[in-house]
Amino acid sequence: MKWILASRSLFLTGIGEVWAVMQGKVRPGGERSGLALMVLSAGAFALMAAFAKKLLPDTPTQAVVFSRGVMMTTLFIVLARRQGAALVGRNPGMLLLRGLLGYGALSCYFWSVQHLSLGDAVLLQYSHPIFVAAVAPLLLREPAGRAHWGLIVAALLGVALIVRPSGEIRPEAIVGVAGSLMSGMAYMTIRTLSRTEHPLTILVWFPLATIPGSLIATLVAGRAALPQNATEVAGHLLVTATAFVGQIALTTGLSRAGAARATAVSLAGPVFGVLFDLALFSHYPRPASLAGMAVVLTALGLLGWSGSGRTAVVTEKEETDPYRRSER
Repeated sequence: MKWILASRSLFLTGIGEVWAVMQGKVRPGGERSGLALMVLSAGAFALMAAFAKKLLPDTPTQAVVFSRGVMMTTLFIVLARRQGAALVGRNPGMLLLRGLLGYGALSCYFWSVQHLSLGDAVLLQYSHPIFVAAVAPLLLREPAGRAHWGLIVAALLGVALIVRPSGEIRPEAIVGVAGSLMSGMAYMTIRTLSRTEHPLTILVWFPLATIPGSLIATLVAGRAALPQNATEVAGHLLVTATAFVGQIALTTGLSRAGAARATAVSLAGPVFGVLFDLALFSHYPRPASLAGMAVVLTALGLLGWSGSGRTAVVTEKEETDPYRRSER
């Protein structure tokens, strides 16, 4: 009971913080508010996937990406203009690369959500720190602790339990892993962009870059891409709303919470995925999925707490708090 009350308190605190940000108010924030925002972010992103699966099961994936891209771009442009952030940025090539990687990752994620159980799809997406932690020591020359590579291997074995639970590779799970890999690559580009760009400039370019490709695919899909009823209209709106709340909570929360604690709390995402899977689809996770989740979350948690997974956290953290920083 105490755990439930504490979680509710953190969630309500996070809602209050996001509302203040949307009103343009600067509120003093400590680690507690940061952790609350991280919990809210994890829940919001998992709920985004749940809405896409529940309300838009037959909608072409690119139509979902397109509607989200248009609405998210509009919202972030409004915020950027209010904060005086540049829209073009100083490094448009890198901004475009970050956006295209995000587009690929998001496309894979929504597709896997429609074809996998919600819990498995969310967990695979949240496994992107594995790839960041594996590549960073090689490309960015980040220091790696003694247990670094052992934890990465363990995490990959956990992913393998989900990808091929009965010995046969599931193609839909491979798509989920590909999306996670592109997410990790996108976060690594943010490390470079954060040195020259305002955080809101980076946030604008991500949904903006998803529009051209998804628009073409949506036009090709024709009438099938159009909302067929009020439920599907609500689905598009709720996917965007939860993504927007999740992104604001993530960017603000990471700037307030310590890196290690932020990593641990963000791992609540797959837990939310399993809970929403049970609540909305009455789907109980398979033993292999539960075992894989336990291995992946434990390995990622240890990577974050030990500092070996610092890059996976820092690359997200450097995209943070456009509401408290001035443009450089």
